[in-house]
Amino acid sequence: MAKDFKPTQGSRVPKNEAMEWIEKYDKEMRTNKDVDTKSVFFGRDALLKILSEDRCAGISFFLALKYNEFVKKETVNLVLVATTEDGELLWGDDAGTLSRGDGGAGTFDVTHPCPPYCPR
Repeated sequence: MAKDFKPTQGSRVPKNEAMEWIEKYDKEMRTNKDVDTKSVFFGRDALLKILSEDRCAGISFFLALKYNEFVKKETVNLVLVATTEDGELLWGDDAGTLSRGDGGAGTFDVTHPCPPYCPR
């Protein structure tokens, strides 16, 4: 497992295949379409900040439950954590930054869940 988390991990998929997966999730997991999470948006700056960490080979995306004020219940959320090539998670400190203190990578969560912030 050493060095299994390569920066090259991941590949493109055809739009039709991705849409099939999204539609299947939507049908099977989103029982209340008005409030259950469909997607989440992360800004470019957050992604680049995570990837700029010296030891970061990529990002691990964790599914989580978080209270959503808009829908007044816990909904699916994503938590992003910088990850090294050997699989170490670079969580950062309690303030969400790495210990080097420059506001580097660390742990990020979503700022724009859908609903209500849904892309077109």
